[in-house]
Amino acid sequence: MKTHIITRLAHRLAQLYSKVLPINCRLCGICSDDQPLCKDCASELPQIGPACPRCALPTPHYQLCGQCLSQPPEQHSSISIYQYKDPVDRLIVDLKFNDKLYLTQFFAERMAEVIKDKPLPELLIPIPLHPNKLKQRGYNQSYELAKALSELLLIPCSNNFLERVIDTKPQSSMPYKERKKNIQHAFQSTASSTFKHIALIDDVLTTGHTANAAAKTLRLAGVSRIEVWTIARTIRHD
Repeated sequence: MKTHIITRLAHRLAQLYSKVLPINCRLCGICSDDQPLCKDCASELPQIGPACPRCALPTPHYQLCGQCLSQPPEQHSSISIYQYKDPVDRLIVDLKFNDKLYLTQFFAERMAEVIKDKPLPELLIPIPLHPNKLKQRGYNQSYELAKALSELLLIPCSNNFLERVIDTKPQSSMPYKERKKNIQHAFQSTASSTFKHIALIDDVLTTGHTANAAAKTLRLAGVSRIEVWTIARTIRHD
């Protein structure tokens, strides 16, 4: 209990710090006023570019990739802004584990620029953490991102529609072939959906197994169109 209280306090202090004190660029260190990255560093982040509309892997001319043609994922579309490589990976680690919540608004604004001209969903749903992990970390970075997007796009956000009912091992710690089994049945929808079009919000899309399991749960709850929005996409090199 004491650990949880300390974590929550540190989280709140980090939020206050980011609002009242000047911020230096997280990458080069120069003063960037109220932005977490200076203009030069922000412009050099590795963009995804043309990508498969179903899973967000880079493809020529926005074509469906071979994997999605043969075994399409549960979601109907995916949008990622950056490639998950240096320095984006460092920024996401900062956001996810180091209380650098001022990065949330930066990423949300860039996602909103890409998404704003597309047909928008009725509801944003963050990929949930299991309560045990939420106590350890003090916050869910996907929920923080979803809240920022909700304000920018004027779309409601729900942190209660989808629950994580199994405290799974971190996907990043497991071999690729074991990740799908690890995440199966990890999610539960709290009620039958009256929403037909939703977007799942997360920080990184890697193998897609987590998004797939969450999307399948929502589809079984009655959602007919599911999108996945993430800051970054891991690019396979095989």
